[in-house]
Amino acid sequence: MTPSARLHGSVTGGALALLLAIGAFSASAQDVSLEYRVKATYIYHFVQFVEWPAGAVSGPLTICVAGRNPFGPVLEQTLRGETVNGRPLATRVILEPEPGCHVVFVPQGAATTAYLRAARGTPTLTLGETANFIRLGGIANFYLDRSNVRIEISPAAADRAQLRVSSRLLQLARIVGASGEVP
Repeated sequence: MTPSARLHGSVTGGALALLLAIGAFSASAQDVSLEYRVKATYIYHFVQFVEWPAGAVSGPLTICVAGRNPFGPVLEQTLRGETVNGRPLATRVILEPEPGCHVVFVPQGAATTAYLRAARGTPTLTLGETANFIRLGGIANFYLDRSNVRIEISPAAADRAQLRVSSRLLQLARIVGASGEVP
């Protein structure tokens, strides 16, 4: 199966149109797996469909990658020049929890509990990619379903973070409880 066909098979309905709106990736981005190119696109769209409390974002909306950066240049390229609600998007890699992140992506192998503990009680969208991420308190988690990137979301965790997740995004996700169980 070609990468393009796998990309098309990894999303459904309106999400496909959203993913295609991003455009082509540069040659240096080709070194990054298709999985992380899809995840970078998902992250871009997540921030469009999440509402932070008034006053929670005063400058650029900052998306932090915890620990190692599995995206290479792709996340930065995907977000370059983009805005959400008039706010520019910024990315940075953080080696330990630090303030100023509106979104924290915790890749496999990072100290998940430390980053989630630091985000607790703050309006921070936490995204992960491990089987126990939501059970540990994360808001959204990527998982693979027959080589297709899918997402699960805990509305309860989003509520605790005072984030409002659009029903349009929830329709694309598998909804799970705080325990990681599908209700």
